[in-house]
Amino acid sequence: MPKTETSNEMSAAFPIRKADGDLEWLHHRFSIKKRTGGKALGTARATADGSGAAVVDIGGDKRIVVDFRRLYEADPMEQVSVIKRGVNARLIYVIADSMQMPKEKLIDTLGLARATIRRKCHLQTALSSDESSRVMGVSKLIGQVQTMVQESAPTDNFDPAVWVAQWLDRPLPALNGYPPGYLMDTAEGQAIVSQLVKLLQSGAYA
Repeated sequence: MPKTETSNEMSAAFPIRKADGDLEWLHHRFSIKKRTGGKALGTARATADGSGAAVVDIGGDKRIVVDFRRLYEADPMEQVSVIKRGVNARLIYVIADSMQMPKEKLIDTLGLARATIRRKCHLQTALSSDESSRVMGVSKLIGQVQTMVQESAPTDNFDPAVWVAQWLDRPLPALNGYPPGYLMDTAEGQAIVSQLVKLLQSGAYA
């Protein structure tokens, strides 16, 4: 697959797209442009592009794209390599903004320590393997939903990140009344949630 547009200033912005087999952008440092008006998250301006990826404005004409479907479809060994190396802590804020979820709520849902994440975001240091695994898990879940919708009933009006944020709060009979978000703080729980999404696609339960 040929490469498309990339940035030459890797320390300032992620590449817009990279060829398959390259998740290097998960580790790059970047500055986040604060929202004007001081409302909502105050961290990054994230919207969904036509592919469902999170487009983040970081100032000027620069932006980054967090391609959730790319993360979901990445080779498992590549995912393990990314997790072991550790992703940039600020990706949590970007993901939370794309989900239209307060960053503190996402941090709590993933069972992470607020003070630790706040410090690592400020210093732009990498998350630990365990922290990176949980962040990758929610990112892959968004990519899984995005893939499911695009393969079964593609629509331009569906935002997978926002849908996941809302669905994680919904009590489900399949989980004995617990919401999926209750399971997102462990790898085992995230695997159960992913399986529930597959059941949704097959129509096994509503």
